[in-house]
Amino acid sequence: MSTIYKTLKSMETIKPQENQNIFDISLQEYGSIEKVFDLLEDNDKFDLTEDISVYNELKIGREAFKKDIVEYYNTRNLKPATSISEEEQYLLNNFSGIDYMIIEDDFIIY
Repeated sequence: MSTIYKTLKSMETIKPQENQNIFDISLQEYGSIEKVFDLLEDNDKFDLTEDISVYNELKIGREAFKKDIVEYYNTRNLKPATSISEEEQYLLNNFSGIDYMIIEDDFIIY
């Protein structure tokens, strides 16, 4: 039996969480972002910057690259989510800088 067939046969699916990107999924499932291209290939995706929908399932199932990192995330039930939502991007673009800082809160004077 070929290796590709074994890999495809053992594939599982997961649903991404809100604000997760392809790098977060790679880190969560394989322990490294080095497996991001395998993840893209398994899911017939070719764009690293494309947003992942929480309604679409992603195929996973290859062997973890760094098992200790995967175990760390699994035992603590951690799901990395580093993407910025549209609301957060709007707030960063329109309400940041010294005009919106509060002395002794986020503008600290020593």
